[in-house]
Amino acid sequence: MNIPDPAKYPLCAYFLSGYLKANPNDADNFPPDDFPEGFLRYEALFQDALFHLQMTKESLRARQEFNFDSGNANNLESAVGVLRAAIHLGQAKFIDITLIKLRQTSRGADLTANKNGRKVCFEVKTITKQSKGRAGHFFADQLYEKIREGIAKARKQLIASSLELNCELTIYTCVVNWFEKTVYLNQDDYQYIVDKLEEHGEEKSLEGIDGVWFILKNGALKAFLNERAKVLDT
Repeated sequence: MNIPDPAKYPLCAYFLSGYLKANPNDADNFPPDDFPEGFLRYEALFQDALFHLQMTKESLRARQEFNFDSGNANNLESAVGVLRAAIHLGQAKFIDITLIKLRQTSRGADLTANKNGRKVCFEVKTITKQSKGRAGHFFADQLYEKIREGIAKARKQLIASSLELNCELTIYTCVVNWFEKTVYLNQDDYQYIVDKLEEHGEEKSLEGIDGVWFILKNGALKAFLNERAKVLDT
């Protein structure tokens, strides 16, 4: 695979050069026919995320999850998903957007931010391009099953972090990197997924969660908030 040298793009060079050396054949995240345009998008993403997080590139890369030199594709997608969520928060007029520091004994949620006098905790889960949906299921059900696999753990992380950090609201944020689920699903399909999660009372899938966000591959945001969290819409 022949990917152009990212040296012309300072933030790409800083964050991605080591990754590309370790994993030069990652055609999912770096399709050869998508460059140099792909580097322009990554450059803008890093720049916007650093702005909204009010961080330097050095302080961001110093965090283990944002050092991509291992070449781990899933880690890259997941970390980029958190950065995309931070950008959406800034665009939605949240302030004080902060990455939660990982604790020594357990994994916390990802972000906190403030809006309309409410401190909100966000757990970001990325449905990576490498992951597969269940064969024979409609697209909405494939996405529902993938979310259901991990939402119990995400709920625990959200609740624990919100208690520790005195957050009033919690939002589960799903970054969807599956092309088909971005192109073919609509608002009603995402509402169907949220409704199914709420129906599984015995699993308590959404107990303690005030909202569900879907950030799609094409950049769109689908947001679903309970009554408590609708204060964030104003």
